[in-house]
Amino acid sequence: MRKYFIILIMFAVLLPAGASADEITLAVLGDFPPFQWVDGGKVTGIDADIMREVCRRLGIGLKFQVMPWKSALKSADDGNVSGLVAALYNEKRAEYLYYTKENVHIQKNIIMIRKGNSIKIKGFDDLRNKKTGVVRDFSYGPEFDNIRGLDKEICGDQKELVRMLAAGRVDAAMGSEMPLMFNARQLGLQNELEVAYVVTEYSAYTVFSKAPGKEGELLARKFDTVLREIKKEGLDRKIIDKYIK
Repeated sequence: MRKYFIILIMFAVLLPAGASADEITLAVLGDFPPFQWVDGGKVTGIDADIMREVCRRLGIGLKFQVMPWKSALKSADDGNVSGLVAALYNEKRAEYLYYTKENVHIQKNIIMIRKGNSIKIKGFDDLRNKKTGVVRDFSYGPEFDNIRGLDKEICGDQKELVRMLAAGRVDAAMGSEMPLMFNARQLGLQNELEVAYVVTEYSAYTVFSKAPGKEGELLARKFDTVLREIKKEGLDRKIIDKYIK
């Protein structure tokens, strides 16, 4: 209790934009299940549940602000929100965001195809001369994001991507494994699709705006402390299992 009391005193003195002495605002995606999405007007998902638990233990309020990915990054850069619930690391973002050292989830990027398809995929070069579905404004890692010569079909969200793949409108889908499988199950298409290739795994971290100065770094370090506790207790695994089992 003494540790959290000290934390609260520090929050009262040093707080980022988008926060008050007892509340922070984190940008969240509205269509990225099972990590974060809006269901019945409420933000839900693995990341959302973990953030609520972290803030509960720290004794601070939490508001979610639903917005598209690019808008979320710009709002954090401008200091209009305290930060984002989860983001992959890259050097450009690190110029205006403080990252937690503890991840909030692991994102396994995969290439998915229709079952029974004769396509063999062992790397990105095998996607050339094929139509590959991706979700608008999402980052899949620098190698895929920057590769030239691929025919990328832009989809509005994960469900549209899954539907297009199942319908044969794209040959393959690039995406995060859990969101793709979650949406496939929701649509009753899980038995029609399969993972053809695991590209890589990336950790996603909670991030805080650098716009107000060092206050965001303070928040990141305090979140680290509680995230480590949650993982040690196994609570993160229980939250994940709630959504994917």
